[in-house]
Amino acid sequence: MKKVVILLLFIAFVSCKTDQGTSYTGDFVYYADAAVFQIGNDVHGVVLNDKVDTLAEQAKQFQNEPTDMVKVEVLGELIPKKDNEEGWPFKLKINKIVSVNALDKNKNDVIKLGK
Repeated sequence: MKKVVILLLFIAFVSCKTDQGTSYTGDFVYYADAAVFQIGNDVHGVVLNDKVDTLAEQAKQFQNEPTDMVKVEVLGELIPKKDNEEGWPFKLKINKIVSVNALDKNKNDVIKLGK
């Protein structure tokens, strides 16, 4: 019985260490030192970390313009903004990249400024 309890505690400890957050699927863009993640009608800022840099690099192969969004699935956590911060109510901290794909060609509604 003692071995079973120790095994269960070990499994619980290991599973807590490998939990990288909730799965989020949405549209992502990183441009001019800012990243945005859109899930349906909800828009979230993204915490800039090494995962965002990696995701931005992977996204380039699916973008025609640097401002094109890509479809991504990530593991992460939504963090509420602090009272004294500007921006969206939540920021997404990306802990793991699951997949990166091109957006449906009919969905890429990008507003182009300039030329």
